[in-house]
Amino acid sequence: MEIPLSLSPNLQKPPHLIPTQTHESNHFNSLIKHHTKLKDDHAILDTYTRMESSGFLPDNTTLPLVLKACGRLQAVERGKKLHNAVLHTGLVSDIRVQTALVDFYAKCGMLVNARKVFDEMSERDIVSWNAMISGYIGCSEYRQALGLFSRMQNGNLKANSVTVVELLRACGELLELRLGKAIHGYCLRHGLFNSNPHVDSSLIGFYLKFDPSIAALVFEKLDARNTVSWNTMISGYVNHGDYLKSIQLFISMFTEGFKCDSVTMLVAIQACAEHGNLELGMQVHQLVIKFGYSNIRITTALMNMYNKFADLRSSYELFNSIPTKDVVLWNSILSCSIESGLIDESIRLLTDMQLDEIRMNERTLVILLPLCAHLCNGLVNGKSLHAYAFKISKEKKRACYK
Repeated sequence: MEIPLSLSPNLQKPPHLIPTQTHESNHFNSLIKHHTKLKDDHAILDTYTRMESSGFLPDNTTLPLVLKACGRLQAVERGKKLHNAVLHTGLVSDIRVQTALVDFYAKCGMLVNARKVFDEMSERDIVSWNAMISGYIGCSEYRQALGLFSRMQNGNLKANSVTVVELLRACGELLELRLGKAIHGYCLRHGLFNSNPHVDSSLIGFYLKFDPSIAALVFEKLDARNTVSWNTMISGYVNHGDYLKSIQLFISMFTEGFKCDSVTMLVAIQACAEHGNLELGMQVHQLVIKFGYSNIRITTALMNMYNKFADLRSSYELFNSIPTKDVVLWNSILSCSIESGLIDESIRLLTDMQLDEIRMNERTLVILLPLCAHLCNGLVNGKSLHAYAFKISKEKKRACYK
């Protein structure tokens, strides 16, 4: 532990070790910007803590960066403390700082606080409006978001690509086809369609909520498709149960030379498993290995695919290849084992899972219930699982009201 020492006024350090106040604050601000580029939120907050203990505050360009880090890390108390620190400074009336506060509170689910800051703003730009609209949508308050957008239009502010993406998400969740089409028309009139990949993918995703054929027409009209638009369309077919079209589109993407990513591979594996195409699924597995796309989600999808084809050996090999296993991976191997009728092995896996201190979730309980039928004390075990399910449900409800 470091012991803080106070230097006697008579003892002086070499001049280069005693930065002036302006120089020191600039140094901290530069560090925060540096950590932002590296996407290191913990380092941003650590730097801010050192800056605060030295008696400095970030400036109006770096303060929003600290608040964004607080929002991403759900560091509620840290962000509220920072808000209090700037209340009696000129920073509190800076539009960038106010917008960052709106975004911070919204990201932490504190919509009342976010709206209070928003309503107190004397000046709002499109970024401010987007922050509040996004906040409502992020907390599933879709009607509130659409109402705020109407108010924004009354102020003669034009929606940009960020606004459009958020509104399409709200329309999709509310199944507001007419309003979504109106937003599509707005995109066409203002040159947002076929010029912004996020808008393009959002439009495809919106229409996939209603009719994949309309989404396919939008996809076909794209001048420049990218990985995200391909993934959105392929995923859409999988979600609609049209696994053959999903596979065909995946093959087209690959043969046309578009770059695949881990999302492409994940959806392709799911489509192959559901369609019963083991041969193509194994080829996708080879691509995963070749291009290094492997992660827990892909490994779980591959395990589920091999399990559908009763290839327990491949599922076990994949399971054992992951050093740090989460509950989803454990659920997958338990499901493979139980469905294969390996009762003793399933009990051993469950014991290993508990020794690994992995907490069961609802999916685990669903997987384990059939196992109880094969045990001599199955009724007792089944009742225990039932009680555990009630416990999980109560904990979730308590978390929602915190």
